[in-house]
Amino acid sequence: MPTLLNQAIRQFTGCDDLTTAPPGNGLRLGNPAASVVVSLNPSDCTERDLAKQGYTTTRGFLALPSFESPRWLFPLGNGRYRFQGLEIYKPYKLTSRVLKGLLTTMVAARCQRLALPRLLIASRGCWPLEQLVREVTSEPQPVLAFSLGTEARFRKLTAQVMDPEGEILGYIKLPLTNAAVERVRHEAETLNRLWSFPALRPHIPRVLHSGVWGGGAVLFQSAGPPRPGSLQFGHHHEQFLQFLRAVRPTEKPGHVLWEQVASRWAKTEATLDSSWRTLGQAALARAGRELDGVTVPCGVLHGDFAPWNTRVGDEGLYVFDWESASWDAPILWDVFHFKTQVAALLNKKDDRHVPRDRRTGEVASFLLYLLSSACRLLGEDSPALSAGLAFRRELLVKQFEGR
Repeated sequence: MPTLLNQAIRQFTGCDDLTTAPPGNGLRLGNPAASVVVSLNPSDCTERDLAKQGYTTTRGFLALPSFESPRWLFPLGNGRYRFQGLEIYKPYKLTSRVLKGLLTTMVAARCQRLALPRLLIASRGCWPLEQLVREVTSEPQPVLAFSLGTEARFRKLTAQVMDPEGEILGYIKLPLTNAAVERVRHEAETLNRLWSFPALRPHIPRVLHSGVWGGGAVLFQSAGPPRPGSLQFGHHHEQFLQFLRAVRPTEKPGHVLWEQVASRWAKTEATLDSSWRTLGQAALARAGRELDGVTVPCGVLHGDFAPWNTRVGDEGLYVFDWESASWDAPILWDVFHFKTQVAALLNKKDDRHVPRDRRTGEVASFLLYLLSSACRLLGEDSPALSAGLAFRRELLVKQFEGR
């Protein structure tokens, strides 16, 4: 069984004793003592064969796009949850939306069993993760869909928790790497702190449970509204950021912000080519001049404020994925990040989000944001690394054109 799939199943079943049964063979070629059996593309009789050998809990999933490179595990079954399970995947790119529409059609036509990679997971008792859900939500028959993430260094397993009717009860995060453990813990701590501010509560997840899981960490948080957030920065976004800015407004001397970014850049620039290094040094020099004697408004920063981390409900914007949050960063960086990510990853480029007035320090803050976010992309080994870096470089170059 592929490594990533094996690692994910170990996490959500709470079992290191796995065996893989060949397609259609139940346990006849497997390990009869195994606590958990995984069957890839099982036959119709596999579940019955496993039940005869004492495997009392069985769960079926679609593994997409493949066993070798899994991104999602969608639950199989006859209930409404098989449609709602697809909600863990909310694409923004046109091609991805088309593919999700095709998948939804296949699920509705019940032909996914013939065309898509399936796996059956059988165990001799209840999964610890399902037991956790029962204890937290009192739902006796939870159904789970999974996202396996994309970032190699900070990869996390996210479970969408549903009842049999498909109502989403919340989301659980389980780190799949050591580096991701601190991210999950940080998000739990951030949400608990932010929950003490009543104005933010309609706009952020509530921590239902957090703690240690298998030597790592677990975070179970409430679900938000289903409607995806807009790609265009607008009233809902500004209103939410105003709430966030009111939590802990501070000011930071411009030279302190400059020193923080310069230090980070010095540790990172060696991984970039000479043209990037030259551009970075020019940006730092200009930012240093323009921030001389200037203070920068700071406060709580989401850190990855982007459309795919937002939903829209009756009370406005709902924002999740707080693992990159900080408490004393420039408040404009969330705005810069939102618009830069939309432009870089969805090819919706609009120079109107680039500040022009150097007297306020906003241009200098924007330059430092570009360098800081480039460092972050390099450190995360993100799948969006190439497009993200290229666009940030393009924005930096434009800042020096015509000077």
